[in-house]
Amino acid sequence: MIYLSETKEKLEQEVEDNAVTSEPTVEVIEDADGTSLEAELLGKERLLEEANDRYKRLQADFDNFRRRTRQEKEELSNIVAQNVILELLPVIDNFERALGSIATQDADKMLSGVEMIYRQLAQVLEKSGLTTVEAVGKAFDPQQHEAVMRVEDAEQPDGTIVEELQKGYAVRGKVIRPSMVKVVSN
Repeated sequence: MIYLSETKEKLEQEVEDNAVTSEPTVEVIEDADGTSLEAELLGKERLLEEANDRYKRLQADFDNFRRRTRQEKEELSNIVAQNVILELLPVIDNFERALGSIATQDADKMLSGVEMIYRQLAQVLEKSGLTTVEAVGKAFDPQQHEAVMRVEDAEQPDGTIVEELQKGYAVRGKVIRPSMVKVVSN
């Protein structure tokens, strides 16, 4: 019984000492091979801090990459817009010349001038990837056509486009404006 009372007194003394200093006691516990668990714990904490630092650097690199790619996209978009506008400027110049000479030209010359300007504009747009969406005589496709009227025609199969009211356009295969069409419905 003396053993229990001595142990109790030692524990009470440690509690008092810890309460006064308010510092936890760290016992150095050794493994069977003699390594200190405290040293091992410090090593693991250091590895954790290094991993956190690497994670933070990686996150910062990713944020920088995202910002750079957004800026590159904006710059590329601006370059494309500038190139298209640069190709359209001669068309505008020709329209200005035509409008400036309206009083001196007759209607036939004016019409041929406007047709030439139209062809020039169509060439610039085709060079940029613009194509028209085929409609008349084709089967209705909701991805390429917008049906605004339905007509009955016994001679045509159901779903055939009989008239195009407004042209549709695609750029490099992607429809940017569907054709407005009349569709047969029997």
